[in-house]
Amino acid sequence: MMGNQNRLGGHVSDETKAKISATMAGVSKSDETRGHMSIAQVGHPVSLDARANMSMAQRGNTNRRGRHLVYSEETWARLSAAHMGLGWKGGPMAFRRRSKAKRRLLGFVPLNECFVGCEGHHIDNERVINMPHALHRSVYHNQHTGQGMAKINAIAYNFLFKQEVEEALEARRG
Repeated sequence: MMGNQNRLGGHVSDETKAKISATMAGVSKSDETRGHMSIAQVGHPVSLDARANMSMAQRGNTNRRGRHLVYSEETWARLSAAHMGLGWKGGPMAFRRRSKAKRRLLGFVPLNECFVGCEGHHIDNERVINMPHALHRSVYHNQHTGQGMAKINAIAYNFLFKQEVEEALEARRG
């Protein structure tokens, strides 16, 4: 093993730290060493020709807004053409827009009144029952595929009938 690999994760004792500190206290770097360190930090000088060449190289790689491009305009055009027709259907925003467009195809004949915290459930292509949000989301369903519709429709009708019975009882009392 080389160097300090056998002490990886180990801790240096206070005694060892004191010894290192004592040996480093009297050490000073010569002016020549300091000069070399200064040059190393500043970097190497670049000639005017080299600067002009770098400037020209950067000018060709900017778009219309002046931003640096990784690819040239021709490469971007080729990549764009290659991706056309691959069936990209958009991201989450496009998905939401499509689902809202599907809902617009459905009618909207409410069977009960809206209330705070309600959400409309389409029991078919026309009629809607307003029911609590949590109750509506309790069963996964899809109007277009029919998945889970029988179960959620039963829950929606039970909620509607319960609501009608409560209204009738209150009308009798009042």
